[in-house]
Amino acid sequence: MKKKIAALTVIIFLIALFGCSKEEQKLNNQPIVSEKQISSLKSTSIPGQKTFLKYKFEKGEKIRYKLTSLSSTEQTIKADSSLKSTGTQTLTYFFDIEVLEVDADNIAELSFNITQVIYDGIINGQKTHYDSKSVLTKEEKAKYIDFETITNTPFRERVNQKGEVLEITRLDKMVDKMISVQPDMQKMTGEQKAQLIKNLGDGELKPRTQLLFRELTSSEVGKDSTWQKSTPATIAVFQMDNAIRYKVADFVKVGDDYAVKLNADLAVKWTGNKKASNNGINYLFDDPKVSGGGMILFNIDKGRIIRGETTTNIEMNVQITGKDAAQKIQKASRKDFSTNKNTVELL
Repeated sequence: MKKKIAALTVIIFLIALFGCSKEEQKLNNQPIVSEKQISSLKSTSIPGQKTFLKYKFEKGEKIRYKLTSLSSTEQTIKADSSLKSTGTQTLTYFFDIEVLEVDADNIAELSFNITQVIYDGIINGQKTHYDSKSVLTKEEKAKYIDFETITNTPFRERVNQKGEVLEITRLDKMVDKMISVQPDMQKMTGEQKAQLIKNLGDGELKPRTQLLFRELTSSEVGKDSTWQKSTPATIAVFQMDNAIRYKVADFVKVGDDYAVKLNADLAVKWTGNKKASNNGINYLFDDPKVSGGGMILFNIDKGRIIRGETTTNIEMNVQITGKDAAQKIQKASRKDFSTNKNTVELL
């Protein structure tokens, strides 16, 4: 899959056979709990003071989520002169989810359909807009092939009660859709197609859908209970261990349901050689600076995330040394700073 214009999610309700009014469509796209309503939720106590947090799935149940990823980047290069570039991008995904089956181990088979993708970007002052519901030319479809591939191409996931995405399947149609827009890909071997399917699942879909199912602890929790989830990642020359620490901040009521507010804090440990060389160019990296955190509102009674807001900040600095055509030593430095905010809303 080509690199996306945005390194960096939303589902709207499918129009019924006879359609629905504009007022109904607007109502169906409103979040259960808005950003402004979070602060007005009143604290409460729960029966027994402690509870287990589990995702609950019922066959035939339909769920709708909106995922919005807002990212900003700033890069500064200093050599004989300074060059600065900036960019912001907003990606919005609408997910329609249906519970197809729930097995004896309470692992759910879910049908996912990304019914709409909206992209807005500003790179060095130049604006770009994409909406999967717009009528596009063949050239435009090729330009936004990553978005075109995943929109209205259903796939399946298996998710357990803790929220772990165990498996993603039925991605063949996405690859077929990609090939139809880019005929040069028709020469792909079976092995290459299998690798593309794996990249789609592991690199594109799982990171986004896992935001809808934050992994929970299997232990009983009460006020101030904590647990940690670690995931590996690679940034430049560094291997990162991203540890997210969750803490029960409060129990609240959302309508007639009990819900829990979770605070999330990101702590990162890194390893790796800060020196690297490539084609005669030497790189010396500073320690990476990574931070992040946020809030998740989880409905205890219905067993699903109502709202989640998490932010990650990354700063990377590197000194670059090499020789020019005259074999003179040239030095430069580069600073990259990026911020990414993900907002999940149950509709």
